[in-house]
Amino acid sequence: MPFKSFFDEPENYKNRFDFYEEGGSPLLLKKFKETIEEQKNDIEEINISWYLYNNQHLHDYLKEVATTGITVNVITIPLEGYDHSKPKIIKSIVTGKKSNKRYTKYNLARIIYGEMYRSTLHQNFNLYIFPHLYVRSARVKKFSRGSLPYSLHIKSAYIKKKNGYLILLSSCNLAVRDLVKNESMIIVEDEPNYEEYIKAFYKNLIRNSINIKNYKSSLDTTYNTYEKLVFNFSDSIFITAPFYDNSANLLEKTISQYIISAKKRIIVCAQHLAAFNYGVNAKHHSNINKSDTRKGMLGEIITMANKGVKVTCLSQTFSPLSKDEKQLHETKYRTPVNTRNFQHFFSQIIKTENAEYFVNENIHSKFIIIDNTLIYCSYNFTPTQFIFLDNVNIPKFKNMPNLNYSGIHCEVGMHLVIKDQITVKAFENNVANIKRKKETIQAKNFVNISSRQ
Repeated sequence: MPFKSFFDEPENYKNRFDFYEEGGSPLLLKKFKETIEEQKNDIEEINISWYLYNNQHLHDYLKEVATTGITVNVITIPLEGYDHSKPKIIKSIVTGKKSNKRYTKYNLARIIYGEMYRSTLHQNFNLYIFPHLYVRSARVKKFSRGSLPYSLHIKSAYIKKKNGYLILLSSCNLAVRDLVKNESMIIVEDEPNYEEYIKAFYKNLIRNSINIKNYKSSLDTTYNTYEKLVFNFSDSIFITAPFYDNSANLLEKTISQYIISAKKRIIVCAQHLAAFNYGVNAKHHSNINKSDTRKGMLGEIITMANKGVKVTCLSQTFSPLSKDEKQLHETKYRTPVNTRNFQHFFSQIIKTENAEYFVNENIHSKFIIIDNTLIYCSYNFTPTQFIFLDNVNIPKFKNMPNLNYSGIHCEVGMHLVIKDQITVKAFENNVANIKRKKETIQAKNFVNISSRQ
């Protein structure tokens, strides 16, 4: 089959609050490894860009694969970007055995990074660091993992075969110390109009990364610039990166064009929804003459809902308009960082009879269904993803006065456009499954409370 899709969820595991040494989705890790095993004799090269890379099971498997002569390239973020906080016991999904000590994400990544930095034994296996930070406001608060966020927020693989290729895109980091969420993974095999673009992306990503053996923790990542490359994209795949000039700005235009073409339905599912009526600061861009406010892709969705298109939204994070403390206490969800943007969006979406909104604390998949087309994404639908600024200059941060930044604001992201109806149906069924879950809350309940105040 040219397209395969897989789904995982907390209900697949005995205890949803366990941290597994096999990572945030043991099932998707298993499917990833099976995909390679099925065609290992035909595979020449495996390229993986993984936001977090602290899964020893994945690492050991890739080392084993490399011993067969397959070249393995893993690109990830610096060690500083891993969370140091709240060490926890981890356990094996296979044996049920628990660890003797507690681990943070940082502890686990440090073992792998240290091994790859010191060892000379790993022929055919390269670990690269992509150290790009992205920020666009002096008001940003200290990030939870390192001072500022790293842009490589992507979980993808490009596997080159002797005859053909595989693309893998996942919502799950496979990171150890992540709880299992509602996750998904798509594999594309030998389809036209995909390979040329992802092959070029990995070439450019590796060229702009640093082999871990040459990486120094003293590297100043608060200043960054890249050769501006023109990104040629197809109707099947879109990639954003700081070295692709204006790519994030072009991404929003591309997504909006799909949205306004909708005839019957739009389903948008992501951890975060907030790309609505947000500002773009022209002083941080070399060619934008005037700061403006963009209605965003969520603004286009509201427009289509008001035209009669049925809209369904699902997210993990939510910020109700109600101030009812009892309701807030009883409801489980994360509040988005950009509360104002989200509340502005939600206050508009509830005004149409053609929209419904569902919240589930376990949602981590990111995708859009427009009529019979699936857009499967590595990114959330927030302003951050849709802004490219090539001339950011922040001499001092309000909350971090000793830190400065100059460079390019752009998140590394990717989406695949899939019209295969079996795949579209699988994601449609996944949405129906999430809506049925007992922990899923239809957001109209918050509206009813708000209206009584």
